[in-house]
Amino acid sequence: MFKKILTYLTICTTLLAGLPLIASAANGTPVKPVVDTAIDQVSSTGSVNWDTGVIEACGIGVPSSIAKSPAQARLMTRRAAIADAQRNLLEAIGGIKVTAETTVRNFETTSDIVNTQVFGIVRGAKIVDEQLLPDGTYQVTLQVALFGKGGLSEIITNATKPAAPVPLPQPSTSYKPVPLPIYTGLVVDVTGLPISRAMSPVIFDETGRAIYGHINIIPEFAVSQGMMDYLCTPEDIRSLELGQSRAGDKPIVVKAIALRDNNVNIIISQTDADTILDADVLGNFLAKAKVAVKQYQLTAPAPKNNPQKITKKK
Repeated sequence: MFKKILTYLTICTTLLAGLPLIASAANGTPVKPVVDTAIDQVSSTGSVNWDTGVIEACGIGVPSSIAKSPAQARLMTRRAAIADAQRNLLEAIGGIKVTAETTVRNFETTSDIVNTQVFGIVRGAKIVDEQLLPDGTYQVTLQVALFGKGGLSEIITNATKPAAPVPLPQPSTSYKPVPLPIYTGLVVDVTGLPISRAMSPVIFDETGRAIYGHINIIPEFAVSQGMMDYLCTPEDIRSLELGQSRAGDKPIVVKAIALRDNNVNIIISQTDADTILDADVLGNFLAKAKVAVKQYQLTAPAPKNNPQKITKKK
């Protein structure tokens, strides 16, 4: 009985202290807390889904008292809902993190071109849901692409890209090369770390050397798919295990040792950084943004008897 009471008090103390509990898998192996959603709420009415690569916001229209008929009232209410959704979508886009220190709003306020282009994609946003509610109000949900031609990534990439990709640093002088296979990409495991997702994160080693950032990649890849995938759902991890993630079927996998810069940028060991830089000479995966961040840890092994292709971001 005393042991049970002691265990209960320990759990309560952990919760009160705001510390994450350690879960146990079916086989008794401890696993770290998991992230099971790819959606970040970036405003009160807007969100970004890093998995599907879309930004959404909803708006509400209230019936007008000057409408002369029910049909006109519905049309006016729908227009008001669309206008409200556009305002909310603009606010949501502005709140998306680009780097550890900046959001899209920072680029909008310093560049008339960015501001105009962002306004343009909002005006062209796709209606993905609309409904007339029982109280007469109208609700509309708008969506724009985060990646791809005409998406937000193209606007931000054009505003930040260097004239040409900056060459990656060389492995440190203390690094002793060993024969390496040809890797298809990079996976950084940040499971258990409170990473904050952004459009343009940087990977550093423990000495402060940046080994991966937007200045190192071919702009077309940043536009089409972003700088890295955040693997944060069970489906993402199964896709990774089946070799269907953007990191390919033979990625080099390393463990993050810490985060920095508002938990946006990742720190890995110097040894891992040197190995990645050496492996990239053969694989050339960093310049093509074949990088994924593993945020989720399955509590049980993924089934291997049904290698069905998992459809992900297009």
